[in-house]
Amino acid sequence: MAETIGLLSKIKRAYPNFTLITNKDGQGRVVSSPTAEIWHERLSLNGITLNEALESLNTHIDNVRFEPTIADILKPKKEMSVYDVQRIEREQEVLALKEYHEKNVVGPPPNHVLEKLQKVFNKTRVPAFIEYAAGGEEDE
Repeated sequence: MAETIGLLSKIKRAYPNFTLITNKDGQGRVVSSPTAEIWHERLSLNGITLNEALESLNTHIDNVRFEPTIADILKPKKEMSVYDVQRIEREQEVLALKEYHEKNVVGPPPNHVLEKLQKVFNKTRVPAFIEYAAGGEEDE
């Protein structure tokens, strides 16, 4: 719980308008915090360690001008899937071909461009259609 209060104190230092409610003892030491309790509960239930929370907080401080919510700290780091990588590669290939088309005299494309076009086309084809286009047998 003390780590969570430390995390919230950092938020308070970075964002002065952040409301951090604390209960203090007679000597002014923080003994509990309803705000920290809910943050600790949600971070713990979602398996977020203090280091992960601090890393997420530092990223938030660097990029966002408003104080974070619990959801901002819990936000999973989006990893690119294989499909995302393939989509980006296809987009880059298409853009490169479009740029070539815009910058050069239009005519029959050179062989290396035809090969690239064929690769892009083959990536988007359904496997059954590839067999059919190659002269595969039809079911009757």
